[in-house]
Amino acid sequence: MLVKCFAKYYDLQMSTLRQVFPTYLLIMIFYVQIISLALNYDIYDTREIAIYFCWIPIVTLPYYFIKKKIVYKIAVTIFFIDGLINLCHLLILKGPITASSLFVLLNTNINEAKEFMELKFSFLLLLLIPYIFLYFLCIRKIYSVITYPKSNWIIIIIILLSTIFLSENLVNERLIRKGIPQTAKALVSFGNELKYYNALKKRKVANIHAKFNSGELQQHVFVLIIGESCSRNHMSLYNYKRNTNPRLEKRKDIIVYKNVISPYSNTLNSVLSILTESNIENKMSFDKSISVIDVFHSLEFKTIWLSNQSPIGVWDNAVYNLANTSDISVFVNNNANTSFESTYLSSYDERLFQPFYLALDEKTKNKFIVIHLMGSHAAYAKRYPNKYNKFTNYSTNKERLINEYDNSVLYNDFVVDSILDILDSYSLKHDNIISSAIYLADHSENVFDENNNVGHDYSGALPKSNVEIPFIIWLSPKYIQFYNDKQKTILSNIDKPFMSDDLFHTILDLNDIECKEYIKKRSMFNKDYDFKRLRILEDNMNYDLK
Repeated sequence: MLVKCFAKYYDLQMSTLRQVFPTYLLIMIFYVQIISLALNYDIYDTREIAIYFCWIPIVTLPYYFIKKKIVYKIAVTIFFIDGLINLCHLLILKGPITASSLFVLLNTNINEAKEFMELKFSFLLLLLIPYIFLYFLCIRKIYSVITYPKSNWIIIIIILLSTIFLSENLVNERLIRKGIPQTAKALVSFGNELKYYNALKKRKVANIHAKFNSGELQQHVFVLIIGESCSRNHMSLYNYKRNTNPRLEKRKDIIVYKNVISPYSNTLNSVLSILTESNIENKMSFDKSISVIDVFHSLEFKTIWLSNQSPIGVWDNAVYNLANTSDISVFVNNNANTSFESTYLSSYDERLFQPFYLALDEKTKNKFIVIHLMGSHAAYAKRYPNKYNKFTNYSTNKERLINEYDNSVLYNDFVVDSILDILDSYSLKHDNIISSAIYLADHSENVFDENNNVGHDYSGALPKSNVEIPFIIWLSPKYIQFYNDKQKTILSNIDKPFMSDDLFHTILDLNDIECKEYIKKRSMFNKDYDFKRLRILEDNMNYDLK
C-alpha cells in the first residue's frame, strides 16, 4: 500500500514536471545544444542549459494557467525560431550566433551571401530536418493541462529558482550577457549597435582644424589601397612556399612591414577603424569619430573613393556611407543592384585602373585617393581572370580551395603592382609632387591554416591567421627627398608590431599633418611610436600571447 501511494505521488509530481517542461519541447531545445556541443566542444557554454531551464517554465506557464492551445503553440514557436536561427549558424559557421555575425549578414549583398554559402555549404544542413520534425511533434502532441493542487509546490520552487537566477544577473547588470539564450543575446546586442549604424548613415564630412607641419606649399598625392581578405601567410613576399607575388617581389621601391595585424576579422569594423580615430581601446562610435576623409577635406584635398566592392547590401553598407563623405565616390561593381543572376558575375579589380587614372588627372593641388579592392573575397575562383589560374592541381576540395585562394593572391599581386606603377609614372611626370601610398588588407583569411577551417569567420578564440595582414609602403623620389628623416624612421620601424586600427594616426604622420586628434605615439611612422601597445583583438585576447 505504501509503495502504491509513493508510486502515485511520484507519478503526480512527474506529471506536473512534464507540464512545466514538456517532453517534446525539451528534446527540440536540447537537440540544438547537443549539436552545438558536438560541433565545437571547446567553446560550448554549459550555462546555456541553465538559461533554458529558467526560461522554459516562464514561457510555457501561461498555457498551464490559461489552458488555450494557441498560447502553447506560440511558446513552442518562440523556442523553435530561437533554435532554428542558432542551429543554422552552428551548421554553417560551427559556432553560436553573435551580434557581429548578424551585422555582417545584414551588410552583405546577395552576391556575397551566395558565394559564402557555396564556400560553406555542408551536408550537415540535413540536420535541420529532424529539428523541424520535432517542432511539428511539439505543436501536434499538445498535452492537456491537469492541475494538481498537491503539486503546486513544484511550480512555486521552479518559478522561485528561475526568478532568483534572472534577478541575480539583472542586479549585477549581466542579464543580457549571461541570463538569456544566445540568439536573444545576439539580437539585443545587435539592436544596441543599430543606433550607431543609423547615425553613420546621416554622417556628413566634418571640418576640423588641421595643418601641415611643413610642406604646405608643396603638392601632395596620397593613395590608400585597401585590400580584401588577403593573408600575408599566402604571399611569397612574406615567404609563402608558392610564388604568389612575382611582381611585388621584383620592386625595389616598396617597404614591406612584417608584423601588422587587424584587430577585427570582418570588413565592416576593420575598414571603419582603419579610416577613423576609433580603435578597439577607445571604442568611439564611428559616426562620432573624425575620419581621414574629414582631415584631408579640411586641408582642401580633393577626396576620392574608388571601389570594386558592391555599394549596396541588405541595407546601405556602412562603409559606403563613409565613402560618400568624399568629394567623389565611384563604385564600379554595381551588379548587386540588379537581378540575382547579374550579382553572380565577377568584377575584377583591374576595372579600377581607369578611374584611378582619371582621379590622378583631377585639376586640384592635393589629392587623397582610396582604392577599395575586391581582393580575395570568397568565392575565390571569381576574383581573378582565367589567365591567373596558375595553381590547378588538386585531389581534394580542400586543395582546390587553397589553389583558388592562392590564384586570387597572385592576381592581387598584379593589381597592387599595377596601381603602384600608375602612381609611379604619374610621379615621374610630375616630379614636383610629393606622392606616397599604403597598401594593406582589411583583415586576413584562414585558408585551412588553422582549425581546418576556411574563411574569416570564427567561434571562440580568434585564429591568428584571420588577422595577419600585408602592409606595404611606397614613396616617390620627391617624398624621400623632402621627408628624408621620416623615411628613415619608416625604415627603422619595419619589424615593429602594429595594429591597423591606428592607421588613422599613421596616415596623418606620413602626410606630415597635425590636428588635435592625432596622437604621435600611435603612429608607426613616428620616432616616438609606442610599439609596446598591447594588441588586444575583438575576442578580447592578446594576439602576441596566442
